[in-house]
Amino acid sequence: MERTGNLGKMKILLIHNFYRYRGGEDRYVEILEETLCQGGNRHQVIHFFYDSRSIEKFNFFQKCMIPFKLVHSFSANRKLEKLIEVEKPGLAVVHNLFPLLSLSILKVLKKNRIPILKRLENYKFLCLNGLFLRNNFNVCEVCKHGNFFPGIFHRCYQRSFFNSMGIAISEFIHRRLKTVTAAAGLFLATSRFVKTKFVEAGFPADKIVVHPNFIDFEPLESAASPGDYAIFVGRLSKEKGLLTLVKAFSGLPGLSLKILGEGPLEKELKEFVRLHRMKHVTFEGFIDGKSKREMLTKALFLVFPSECYESFGYSIIESYACGVPVIASDIGGARELIKEGDTGFLFEPGNPEDLRAKISRMLEDKQHLTGMRKKSLERAKALYTRETGYQHLERIFQKLIDHAT
Repeated sequence: MERTGNLGKMKILLIHNFYRYRGGEDRYVEILEETLCQGGNRHQVIHFFYDSRSIEKFNFFQKCMIPFKLVHSFSANRKLEKLIEVEKPGLAVVHNLFPLLSLSILKVLKKNRIPILKRLENYKFLCLNGLFLRNNFNVCEVCKHGNFFPGIFHRCYQRSFFNSMGIAISEFIHRRLKTVTAAAGLFLATSRFVKTKFVEAGFPADKIVVHPNFIDFEPLESAASPGDYAIFVGRLSKEKGLLTLVKAFSGLPGLSLKILGEGPLEKELKEFVRLHRMKHVTFEGFIDGKSKREMLTKALFLVFPSECYESFGYSIIESYACGVPVIASDIGGARELIKEGDTGFLFEPGNPEDLRAKISRMLEDKQHLTGMRKKSLERAKALYTRETGYQHLERIFQKLIDHAT
């Protein structure tokens, strides 16, 4: 396939296995497609999508075959071959491949001489569940260098020995064959932290490009006057630090907290709030789009209390785009988004007393808080707009193609 140094308009193949429960990675794929297609002189996007929700319709035999597909997805590979033959894409952006696709997809792309940009959307290849978390929700990196037996023993993937074994066999085989590192031209990490973890595991540093996520709406023109509440936005699960959050607010009866989202910890959180008579804490449910942004705009600040290795922190840059500073836990890739004292503060993960102290610091100087709101908005406009993200991606695409020629 002939290529020139000038990128121009081209066909871009997006490959992704959507998750059963939609999350940030799925939304990023949608935002990426919208961004790549915007404007008359931008690119044509070709899909190769699978959806984990289709597993619900599988018969018993089809479900039993899933672990084998993790090693080599014969049917999907044949379909991809046909798609490439018809569409002749100029490059491929590869996102999540599990559980209906496999890393063997990369071999198909390489055989057809299609440059591959593999997004490191989590810690797959280094951890069976991709989160660096044990089932007790403690951070764990023991499988990082390729020995996945502890992950099987602890049933780290979906709390299942059988499913953990399937993932481990696939990861072990493709790690030994160097399927990923040999096929991908470049890797896309959302933060320096993610890049560091993959480099520690043996991935080539010169092939990993840090490219932060970007927002899918225009930032406010100017920061609005705040309301009288703090806000949390995200999935209600243990690793997100929600118990630390509500414990901190149990000692702040004069400050309201709005919790936006849903998840498996919701019942436990509501019971904690009820038992401690925390009428200043309210659960708003899942809210998205314009309604979510309106609530963010009126918040004093956002709290991002995650206790796991977040690869990024999309709600943080959403808050910045609404002119709202952030108090975040000092862990993972999210810490890189906080400019201490300018756009927010960092606190010790899992420490409600330290979180409470940082909240008090945020509120003690109203003039400083007003300045932080302006600086948060300025940071969003400078670093996280759709156009900024697109221009950076264009440079990465050009580097990928230059590397392939």
